[in-house]
Amino acid sequence: MSRLDTNNNVLKETWMKLKTKLLSSVLLFALPVMANAEVSGYVTLTSDYMFRGLSLNDKDPAIQAGLDWSAEDSGWYAGIWASPVTDDTEVDLFVGYAGELADGLEYDLMAVYYAYLDEDEYNYMELHAGLSKALSSNFSLGINLDYTNDSLGSSAYEDMNALHMSVVASFSIQEDLSLELEYGRQGWEEYGEDEDYDWGRLSVLKDYGDFSFDVSAWYNDLDGDDSSKFTVGVSYNF
Repeated sequence: MSRLDTNNNVLKETWMKLKTKLLSSVLLFALPVMANAEVSGYVTLTSDYMFRGLSLNDKDPAIQAGLDWSAEDSGWYAGIWASPVTDDTEVDLFVGYAGELADGLEYDLMAVYYAYLDEDEYNYMELHAGLSKALSSNFSLGINLDYTNDSLGSSAYEDMNALHMSVVASFSIQEDLSLELEYGRQGWEEYGEDEDYDWGRLSVLKDYGDFSFDVSAWYNDLDGDDSSKFTVGVSYNF
């Protein structure tokens, strides 16, 4: 093994240890706060599970469910979310901290662990950072960054560094009706630029009592991809 390979392995092991310590420290600090937090949940029926412009359930309908814990006074939140994916089940665990900077600029920092029940070699953790600001009473703009050095699990692929970026514009049409436009780019260092892709989403969102409805149009620029171009979904919130 070359000295370069040895150094790379040391860096990867150090990064994994730092991620584990970071997540453990966040959980140890947040759990006492979350013990007194508000709990909410939801169940969703959607025509397809779309993630960053790609179908993850072979364009089949999916029943998804999640539980959220939030402590508004402290800014901490955590949750669990599950959905069928093609030939497997995905379970996401997340913990984060959200707050407000000067002049109404809001931030969101989160760690997400993606787990696959039947193929755990694909499990990985991703770090998220977001900024958003209401520019008027009915329009807001946000930017999101998501990074992992272990995309889809290092034992399945060789430690893929992945960076995702997106911009989201939200328009409030009326109190319970809104329009969202999101445009993003997903990239992987090891794949090279040929495998990076752009994607977009246009969604109409409607709340009605304990129910939420969404109709979305999707786009990506991957050659030969046949992911869903339109999806509809309904959620029951409790």
